Amino acid sequence: MTVVAPDPPPLLPAPDTDVLRAAVERCADEMVSRWKAGERPSAETYYARYPGLRSHPALALELVAEEIALRAVYGPPATRSELARRFPEWAAQAQAVFDYHQALAPLVHEPRFPEPGEVLGEFHIGPELGRGANGRVYLATQPDLGDRPVVVKFAPDDGGEHLSLARLQHTHIVPLYSAHDFPERGLRGLCLPYFGGATLADLLARVDRDPTGPLTGRSLSAALGTQTQPSAQSSRGPARGILEAATLSGALCWIGACLADALQYAHERGVLHLDLKPSNVLLAADGVPMLLDFHLARPPLRAADPPPLWVGGTPEYMPPEQDALLRAVRDVAPVPADVDPRADVFALGRLLSEALARVPREVTPGLAAVLARATAPSAADRYPSAAAFGADLRRHLSDQPLAGVRNRSVRERWSKWRRRRPHAPAFVLLLAVLGGTAAALVWAGWRQLDRARVALQTGESHLDHGRYLAAAEAARQGESALDGLPLQPPLLTRLRVVREKSERGLVAAELHQFAEKIRPLYAVVSVPAGDARVVAGQCRRLWERRETIAQAATGPAGDRDGAWRTDLLDVGVITALLESAAAPSTDGGAGLRRALVTLDEAEATLGPSGVLYLERARVARALGLDAVAEGAVRRAAETPPRTAWEHLAAARSHLGDGDAARAAAEVERCLATDPGSFWGNYYLGLCSLRLNRPVPAVAAFSACAARAPDSAWCVFNRGLAFAQAGDPDRAVADFDRALVLDPSLTAALIGRAAAHQVAGRTADALSDLNQAESRGVPRAEVRYRQGHTLLLAGDRSAAATRLRESLAADPTYQAARELLTRIDPAP
Repeated sequence: MTVVAPDPPPLLPAPDTDVLRAAVERCADEMVSRWKAGERPSAETYYARYPGLRSHPALALELVAEEIALRAVYGPPATRSELARRFPEWAAQAQAVFDYHQALAPLVHEPRFPEPGEVLGEFHIGPELGRGANGRVYLATQPDLGDRPVVVKFAPDDGGEHLSLARLQHTHIVPLYSAHDFPERGLRGLCLPYFGGATLADLLARVDRDPTGPLTGRSLSAALGTQTQPSAQSSRGPARGILEAATLSGALCWIGACLADALQYAHERGVLHLDLKPSNVLLAADGVPMLLDFHLARPPLRAADPPPLWVGGTPEYMPPEQDALLRAVRDVAPVPADVDPRADVFALGRLLSEALARVPREVTPGLAAVLARATAPSAADRYPSAAAFGADLRRHLSDQPLAGVRNRSVRERWSKWRRRRPHAPAFVLLLAVLGGTAAALVWAGWRQLDRARVALQTGESHLDHGRYLAAAEAARQGESALDGLPLQPPLLTRLRVVREKSERGLVAAELHQFAEKIRPLYAVVSVPAGDARVVAGQCRRLWERRETIAQAATGPAGDRDGAWRTDLLDVGVITALLESAAAPSTDGGAGLRRALVTLDEAEATLGPSGVLYLERARVARALGLDAVAEGAVRRAAETPPRTAWEHLAAARSHLGDGDAARAAAEVERCLATDPGSFWGNYYLGLCSLRLNRPVPAVAAFSACAARAPDSAWCVFNRGLAFAQAGDPDRAVADFDRALVLDPSLTAALIGRAAAHQVAGRTADALSDLNQAESRGVPRAEVRYRQGHTLLLAGDRSAAATRLRESLAADPTYQAARELLTRIDPAP
């Protein structure tokens, strides 16, 4: 899309900002010199010298950024939590600056792990229990709590595992007591309860080394007893009894079912483990199995998402989609396939298969089918959830029919049936006779019913993972399979529910995709009328379907997920914005009046909204309808924003009204409610640009670019922030990247020209502007900017020529006329 970048900033900044900026530059130079000399002045040292800096966060954060960079070189490195404690009034911005520095200049110092016998914080460090690629684990005591034994895991402060663990409180997950930062060592310590016991990997290795007769669950229990520390909790309990009474396959299936429960609990809270293996499974001293080590945990990923910044896993236990994700992260390519709870199902299945290889004769055909489905190469062929996998493991243990797979062994099914009903053999004979008679009658129906059940399971799995088109098709196939079969209303009802939900989800997903595409238009100062008409036409066509969309997205069961309302409201607001921008200046306000009608339609469809009232006030003021504007402002005050999105939408409205300060305040409220909001950070960056605060703008757009690396708009806006910060080379690099991502983004050409201009590369700046003209930017705009560039280069004559060409192309171009008058006042 062709857009026009903002006009160049004023040649002279405001006096108070100019004075403070000069002071900040002197302080930064002094800070560097003193750190090199061995002193360690902090940002607060200079805030005390210049108290006025506290009132200018954008300038004050430049000293924070300088300190972060110096500490990365000289140590100790800064941490996000420390910055939040030191600068509570700017916690989010300071942490964003830290994240930005981490992305561009990773820490160079290796973490310093403690030695046994050291006292570190509140911990008396004991023996090392284990280590991995990212950290080390120690037994420790807390003297202040009566020498309570604990386990402390030390790792570099990546800010991740403690957040995952803090959300998980489950019988079969080792919980988190507390997290402790040690910035002088570059470490974070996670304090966990000490349950004694050993990992499943250690126990299986001991059983393999020292077999004491046939392998059974008692073998695991005996190995556990030899490895439990004296300070652990009591080693007796019902879990040890389960182990000792079971075969080895029974013990392992029971352990697997417990771990499946823990995984399901984590998955329901949006956490994937992604590193399940025997060394990350603890059998506590009392025999209870527990999940360990959530350092790779993360939310699920969907195909075509931007790649995450990092990902990991253990190759022997990773499913194919996780392995493909690792390659995509290395290649900075989009996520190739969904990585969701089925990845952990695969790892648990692989763990159990490997452990059960010690007793192959105990792996019955039914259990083999369960493990085969759990470890299927294609995620679509696996159990749809950890709960479903665990349920079949328990059915196997209790001799119940398996639900997720078909046990093809008649002998095993008969044996299980006999164990469930030891007194029924006489009755079986009669049933066999009757069953043989009825089999021919029901065989065809059974096959149809089986196909419908499989279709339902497939459809529900697709629906759970947002694959609405595939879910709807599976549901239709299931409904077709039930045609002509009587007495199947529950199954048919479930299939219809899946189809209807899928159709609603498809409508909502298409709406969301379109809304996400047009939302960056709020970042554009002005959109050329021709381009505005094209996009406004697309918005209008979708907006005319608003009633149908609302009905389809709501469904007969009511509006359980109102996200579509947010998207549809944004489409309505942006439709009004673009239709007013697309209207010619000679239309007598017709475009603005149509925008008012669109906002009225949005209120009629979606109900009252403070955001709509703010937009109505803005349009009414432009039309000179002061009474309408005042009424809209009053109604907006009566319905203040409550949710993160409402704060964000109010911010965008203030931004469209030219009030960047009020917009920034609303964005801060949005981020206080939802710190991870992509659009919150995006508009924070935009507000910072408008308020001439380049450091938080760079940090905000860096956070957005990390979330959406293929977004040309994120990179383009960060380039504007670098240019505003006086860093033309980084600005040019970002504009180059934006043009690679979207060659039609002519605003990046104009921004790159401005950056070349600042760097003194006049020829490059003029060349970029010529390219912009060839891609549709108006000649008057291009000639004005070339004149400005030549004037700054000292060529007044050539500048005057370009400005005259600008006025020849558009005699009403006031900016060109004013600049020409400054350099050539003669008529």
